[in-house]
Amino acid sequence: MSDCALSMLTALGDEINNMDKSRRKELVAATSSHWADIAALAERFIPEHMVAGTYGLVHGALVCLQSWLRLSTDAGTTCRLSPGQLAAQHPAVLTCLFGLLGTSATEPVTAERIEGLACEMLCELLGPGTAGTTPQQERAAVDAAAAALLGLGDIALTPGHVGARVARCVAAVASALAQRDAETICGCAPPATSPTAAGNGRTVSNDSTRASGGQHVLPLAELMLHCIARPEREVCEAAVEYFLMVNTLPSEARHPQMVRPLYASLLQPLVHRHARYPAGFSSWNEEVNDDEEAFHRFRDQSLSELLETVYLMTGPTYLTHLQDTISTADMWQAVEGALYCLKAVACPVKNNLNCSQYHHLQQSNQLVQALLEDLCSPAGKAAAFLGNPYTCATAAGLVGAYAAWFAATTAAPLEGALRLSLHALCFAYSWHAAALAFRALCVRCAAKLCSAAVFHNLAAVAVQAVAPAPQAGQVASIVPMPLEDRQAVVDGLAHIVTCLNPQDAAEGALSLQQPHLTRTKAIIAHGSTAAAQGGAAAKQLLVNLADELQLIAVLVKGMEFPGQHPAGFHHPAMKLLEAAWPVLSAVAEAPVCQQDRAAVEAVCEVYKHALQTARGSAKPLLSTLLKAVGDMFTATHQPACLDLLAAITEVFGEAKNAPDLAAAQRQAFDGAVLAASNLLVSRTTAGQPLSASGELLRSLLAVGDAHLVFARELMLSSAALPAVFEWAVAAAGLREKEPASAAFSFLSHLLAAAGKVMAAAAAAGTARPDPEQQAAAAAAMALQASIAVHGEPLTWTVVAAVCDTAPRQLLRAVAGVLYQLLHGTVAGSTGPQWLLKVLQSQDLPGMAAGLLKPSDCETFAKLALRQPPLPRGRFDAMLMDFAAIARGEGTSDALLAYEL
Repeated sequence: MSDCALSMLTALGDEINNMDKSRRKELVAATSSHWADIAALAERFIPEHMVAGTYGLVHGALVCLQSWLRLSTDAGTTCRLSPGQLAAQHPAVLTCLFGLLGTSATEPVTAERIEGLACEMLCELLGPGTAGTTPQQERAAVDAAAAALLGLGDIALTPGHVGARVARCVAAVASALAQRDAETICGCAPPATSPTAAGNGRTVSNDSTRASGGQHVLPLAELMLHCIARPEREVCEAAVEYFLMVNTLPSEARHPQMVRPLYASLLQPLVHRHARYPAGFSSWNEEVNDDEEAFHRFRDQSLSELLETVYLMTGPTYLTHLQDTISTADMWQAVEGALYCLKAVACPVKNNLNCSQYHHLQQSNQLVQALLEDLCSPAGKAAAFLGNPYTCATAAGLVGAYAAWFAATTAAPLEGALRLSLHALCFAYSWHAAALAFRALCVRCAAKLCSAAVFHNLAAVAVQAVAPAPQAGQVASIVPMPLEDRQAVVDGLAHIVTCLNPQDAAEGALSLQQPHLTRTKAIIAHGSTAAAQGGAAAKQLLVNLADELQLIAVLVKGMEFPGQHPAGFHHPAMKLLEAAWPVLSAVAEAPVCQQDRAAVEAVCEVYKHALQTARGSAKPLLSTLLKAVGDMFTATHQPACLDLLAAITEVFGEAKNAPDLAAAQRQAFDGAVLAASNLLVSRTTAGQPLSASGELLRSLLAVGDAHLVFARELMLSSAALPAVFEWAVAAAGLREKEPASAAFSFLSHLLAAAGKVMAAAAAAGTARPDPEQQAAAAAAMALQASIAVHGEPLTWTVVAAVCDTAPRQLLRAVAGVLYQLLHGTVAGSTGPQWLLKVLQSQDLPGMAAGLLKPSDCETFAKLALRQPPLPRGRFDAMLMDFAAIARGEGTSDALLAYEL
């Protein structure tokens, strides 16, 4: 019976809490008179049933109490009462909850559930949230809570599972208290004698006369140090926030022992316990007592943040401690943990070393140099443990994090750091860290590495890992390293190439590309038969082929040479493209590759990056490339070909002074667009929904958009324009973001361009026009006719998109199209007529469901068509509010503000 009643009360509280804001506020007020009964019930009910051993009812009572405590009047806080208010009105509630920590239920699982729920409720009650009205009352409640935590100290320090549970709860509640009132929990305590700080070895005499903190500051800090010294990670994780909050107070507002000594005491447990891999660890596949994801999440989030704070408070002491740890280490876990702690503070360390006013600049620089020299020297103590893949991965990440220091420090062991990162490429576990570190060192230190001999030495070692040479007469073997890591290594080497002199740069780039070309040729020559047969082996061959081409694309992309190029400079990107052209053509012409999207995309990536990097140097190749792109799209129908055509237009614009090139550009555009349009027609005729061809539709509209922006005359006079316009209207009604976004961008640019062309044609008047003006007038007439045909369907699609189909993040783009239809010169007086006709339709989304009323449509029409028009920003906001009404997310009152 009690269980049923508790469940009903809990359900009532949860239902009220899940109401919308206005309804929730009414129901909270209506039920507030029953809160006292719920609290009194909990005060009496929970202790009685704990004694009786009916733990299920205790848990039910806690859930009920939590549900009603969360019924705050403003819905913005997690609790209806502040700690002071709760202590004044129902003092036994907090006492009862603290009493459940360390509960001795006969069933361990039950005890954990009750204890965990009580801890969660205390954190909600005592953490940041509801503010009290009486500061003294709140301070007294916080002090009482701190005293209750200290009362649990003996249990929290008990070894074993029970002690760990209580320690975690104590740490979590103390962190919540520190977030609520850092001054009381962490500030200066009144004069008293403090016990010995854990791990510090000093007896603290609190002789401060500043009394902004509570009397339990130092004892609680000592208890937290004991908690964090426990071996359990969950206890340390719960305690992290407490030590972070302590440091939010100015040093002068804290007791002297709450400044540097407190954080110095953290070095031992953090560096020697929590930052390390488990003792006896060999691999995550064999580890049964720990979880890889939980381990790395703790180190990379909670622990790293606390380590930064510890370093900022202790300075050189932190670095000295790491140096001592490495020098005395006899196991790889100790070295790896110390290296991780050095990597975690890379940002504040580098900031301090870059600040000439830093008090410990010279000492810190010497310590950092000694630590990194020890790591990067083959004779160093840390280097002796680099045979372990986990130590090697952390070491590689460390040198990558300090890449800027290696670049700025004359005596930095850069050669050793590069050797270390290349060595780390030998271990699968350290591939990612090693690749990122190698790229960071190459990018940051390129000026130090701008020697052809140095480059070739680095490339010779790196290529063995990322592009091993195939055996004679065989297909290139699979490289197990992930593509993104191989790309990082190639990108790093490319940055060094750009710092070499022009002759060495060209030779270096070609030598770097050659292994990938060799592997690609081996796949084409010896894998064609297997690829044509299909199956898993064929799929893997195509993946390998695409990967090699993507690596070539990364290399070409990296050929960005700073400064002015000397006369006669032959851009290395073009030399790379010339060398790769036969291979690229072979891939583009191979039937099995034409059907593989990844292979075609990779070919297009190489072309695109070559054009974007070489720019003017690539112009002589443009006619040939345009034809190749057109032929490739005709053969493959892959959207990447249209994206490449768009990139060509963005780089070179419209070819006006070169008739042959202009003809090639027009032929490539018209041919590709009409082919794509015909393909879309055939698919939709066959019953395939348009959304299934979303990627092709997006690329078609993107290439049209690029030509509108960068080659407007070509686009407006193209025979393909009506087809692109028609597909844009269709795509604007899709729910998929990518094609819809491309459609609204194209439509916006088209309407803007049409307005300019029509204005120019009108300005020309009846004067005898030149050929360009005649072309503009013809384009204006064609646009006007096209808009007259598609204007009303476009208006319907746009309004339907506002009411239903358009993703929320595209509503501003939708508003831009509608604004031009209504207030631009393109549609003239017919634009408002189209809108009024659409808004009168009962088929408009939201009408049938009753979400959208005719009065809402009338108000929207009145606001959208007002003269003078609403400023563009207010028009966009008004349209978004109308969209919220149609989608059931807003009310009609939202439009009233725009009538003022």
